[in-house]
Amino acid sequence: MLAVAFYAIPGLSGSIAIQEAAINRTIIDYELNGQASQFVIDLDAYDPTAVISYTGSPTIADAVDVQQFYNIPGSASEFEEAVCTYIEDYGGTVTSVETISES
Repeated sequence: MLAVAFYAIPGLSGSIAIQEAAINRTIIDYELNGQASQFVIDLDAYDPTAVISYTGSPTIADAVDVQQFYNIPGSASEFEEAVCTYIEDYGGTVTSVETISES
């Protein structure tokens, strides 16, 4: 037999509380080998200094060892710096770096 329990949450009469977190991210626009591209770093909504994921070149991610930055306070700025350094070291140009918060 399957048992299910529902617990009342004080102050939340008859509703389910869902907190939608803001999306924090850093967007790095760059040109490398004649192509414009982006590398996006998604940050923890509760600790915007900690990296939770990225979207961008797997080559860059591998080169900067992306795993070392996940869920570590202060890692976002270090990850950003490592990505920009990689791009510049390989003859590219970082055209902009923007950190945004969306809710």
